[in-house]
Amino acid sequence: MRGLLWSFLGVVLLIFLIDGSDQLNFMADNNIGFAAGIKNTVFRIPSILIDAMPLVIMLAGLSTFINLSRSSELVVIRSAGRSALRILLAPLFLTLIFGVFCTTVGNPIVAASIKYSEDFLQNLGLKPRNFLSVTGSGILLREKIKDKQVVIRAEQTNFDGRILFNLTMFEFDGEDTLIRRISASNGELMLGKWNLNNVVIWSLKEKGKTHDSFKLEKRQAMSIETTLSRSQILDSFADPKAINFWSLPSFITKLESSGFSAKRHKMFLQSEISRPLFFIAMLLIGSGFALSQARFGQTGMLIILSVACGFLLFSIKRVAESLGGAGEIPLALAAFGPSVSGILLAIGLLLHLEDG
Repeated sequence: MRGLLWSFLGVVLLIFLIDGSDQLNFMADNNIGFAAGIKNTVFRIPSILIDAMPLVIMLAGLSTFINLSRSSELVVIRSAGRSALRILLAPLFLTLIFGVFCTTVGNPIVAASIKYSEDFLQNLGLKPRNFLSVTGSGILLREKIKDKQVVIRAEQTNFDGRILFNLTMFEFDGEDTLIRRISASNGELMLGKWNLNNVVIWSLKEKGKTHDSFKLEKRQAMSIETTLSRSQILDSFADPKAINFWSLPSFITKLESSGFSAKRHKMFLQSEISRPLFFIAMLLIGSGFALSQARFGQTGMLIILSVACGFLLFSIKRVAESLGGAGEIPLALAAFGPSVSGILLAIGLLLHLEDG
């Protein structure tokens, strides 16, 4: 626990220095004060830190067993006949608990911090507001075209967000007064326009005679100007990290019922569930090299090897998650494969070097 605490504090300080400098420069470039950069850095630390937690676990394992070796405690324990795997039982148990804690408690904290950071930047005018939301009853889009606002509601879409089904458009003037409502069986997003089919148009005019203020019109097809693009719609979804772990399954259900692909969010959910196993793999890598150095010396070289192996496993996990999110490999394999492989390889290394 002491090794974990010092590693944790060291990584937090490193994140604060590096990301804090970046945020201060970003705010200064936009003529915003020093306090805003510090505040946004504090909001961003949890999201960066949770990605760095495998490194914290590995460094904690390294420091723990190196300190035990330097005080000769590890030598005494090994001389008493206790195997390397038995020595690791307590650290592994603590790591498992910590991994579960990071997923169940840490993830909601990260999701909240990301939302606070986004709201903070949006209020400062440094980030555009999200124009798309997915609810249990459909999809909502909004955009500003010249001097009017357009809100689009649709029941479903296709997987790439290019076609909306059973959609309704609400047009508002600059003073938020409804001026037109358009319903269509479907609408296809083309370059700079929506192509609508089976259209019903309700128009409202405030000025003029009462019997002329409301007009109903039906058309087979029509085009509506838009500034949206397919990539904007797909990219506007919230980062899976910004969604609470406990709310993610229901969000995935809403996403799929609306017609969008939820592979990226499913991949993130599986990755969060596999987090404790990945922590265990990182601990075994760090402690495995530290246990070896008690007998053979060369502490510095073994630390470098441990960190290199940890980064290699982390990179493999990221590549696997990218392939899983793209549908190239099964999600379970992408989420659990690197962790399980890392555990088995580390145990094999321990059995060969220590108990073989």
